[in-house]
Amino acid sequence: MRLDKGRRSLSATQANVVTYRHFNNETTRSSVIRAVADTENQAAWNRLFDLYAGFVFSIARHKGLNDADADDMVQVVFADLARNLPTFQYDRAKGKFRSYLTGLVRWRVMDRLKASKRDADLKAAVGEELKAEMKEDFWERARRADAGDDGFSEREWQAAALDKALRLMKPDVRPEHYAAFIASYIEGQDTELVMRLYGLARDNLYQIRKRLAAKLSEKVAEVLAEMDAPDIA
Repeated sequence: MRLDKGRRSLSATQANVVTYRHFNNETTRSSVIRAVADTENQAAWNRLFDLYAGFVFSIARHKGLNDADADDMVQVVFADLARNLPTFQYDRAKGKFRSYLTGLVRWRVMDRLKASKRDADLKAAVGEELKAEMKEDFWERARRADAGDDGFSEREWQAAALDKALRLMKPDVRPEHYAAFIASYIEGQDTELVMRLYGLARDNLYQIRKRLAAKLSEKVAEVLAEMDAPDIA
């Protein structure tokens, strides 16, 4: 990953009406962990929640759900993952895990909208598609549901990885350096302004950006690898 790629990915995401944000609803997290009912793997499911919950929420919002329904969709999708992920045989030749997960959210959102009395016209439009998908196995249906993605899910996936990488990196960085890095590199604030705000010389700011950008690039690569290899062990 090039040093400026994470920044470009974030900017592309911010350009959309719905943008990724870290999903930190502890009530939903507790509900998901209880529903999984796998006490031996609670730590693993918490890790998966941290990796995927924000992405699931964002895709659900992008597909037309409001915040409350998208929150519910996080629980629905994680219930699906709990039932199917333990026996999931990941075949990279058939697609990325992002595609499976995006398709699963889209499929469940269509199911939710189809069941809504407020969306009678939509029910008729998606009914035949859902009927055809039911003939396939769970993960194949999810993969097919991601067909024709507009690139939003890829941007959100990258933004989710960037967000996670920044949270992993933050404890190991001096607070004032982290804040200056976020302002200058991630948010793209004016260099002179950042220098004044944080009392940094230009060369100091450059060195902070260079060092932390390299660290961030490594972290993002690690997170992306983890996100594309779901594991509840």
